[in-house]
Amino acid sequence: MENSKIIKDILSSIISISGRKTTQSHAIFLIESTLNTLKKQYSFLENINVKDTTYIEDGEQISIMTEVNNVNVHEMGTAVKDIITHLNLSLGDEAGHFFLKELAHKLNDDSIISLKNMGVDLDLMHLEKQVSKMEKDIFK
Repeated sequence: MENSKIIKDILSSIISISGRKTTQSHAIFLIESTLNTLKKQYSFLENINVKDTTYIEDGEQISIMTEVNNVNVHEMGTAVKDIITHLNLSLGDEAGHFFLKELAHKLNDDSIISLKNMGVDLDLMHLEKQVSKMEKDIFK
C-alpha cells in the first residue's frame, strides 16, 4: 500500500473520529496544527495539505503529493506515530484513551497491516497509554 493512501486513510479517520467529539472544523485545525509542528522534524509533511471543506461544495479535504510515496517506510511510520501521539495528547486523558481504540477500529485491515509494517502498532500504543495512566494514578 502506498504511503499516500495510508496517510490519507489515517487522517480521514482521525477527522471523522475527532469531528464527532468536537466539530469537523476543530478536528481539521488540530491536524493542521500538528502537521505544522512536525514539519520541522519531517520535511515531507510539507507535501500533505488538510483543509476545512465544511462550507465548500467541492474540493478534497486531504491532498497528498506523490512525493510522499518516496519516503522510507520506517521514517513514514515514525512520523505517523508522532502525528497520532501528538493528536492523542491534545485530546486529553479521557478522549485520548478512546481515540486510539476508535482509530484502530475505523481503519481498514490493509491500513492496519501497513501501519504495523511501518512500525506503528495502535494496540501497543493504546496499551502504553493505559500503563502510563495507571502509573500516574498510582503515584499521585
